[in-house]
Amino acid sequence: MESKTAVDLEKDLISHLAAANMTKEQLSELSKSIAASVGSGFKIVDWWILGIPAFEQVIIQAHVPIAETNTLNKLILNERFKGIDILRKGIPKPDFFQVKLTIQNIRSQMPQV
Repeated sequence: MESKTAVDLEKDLISHLAAANMTKEQLSELSKSIAASVGSGFKIVDWWILGIPAFEQVIIQAHVPIAETNTLNKLILNERFKGIDILRKGIPKPDFFQVKLTIQNIRSQMPQV
């Protein structure tokens, strides 16, 4: 996946999740949560949406440079990410973190309006 800006990523997520039967507010909150992670060296490599139209999960695979460990703290504090796997990677020496984020069905987590 090519490198995208936070705005491009947010638009892509909203268009992909439009069939997930969520309100516009829910879509906006989810996409903003993910797009806010972009920056500070956080680079999304790939992402998958499981369960369209019955949205279940978004799984994001990303890389974070070793020097940007403050980005990992921001990810850990984000309540939308229900699963975070962080592995140190790089050849010949570890120079980045491979991060896998899991966002689960937010319809059950958010009040219906």
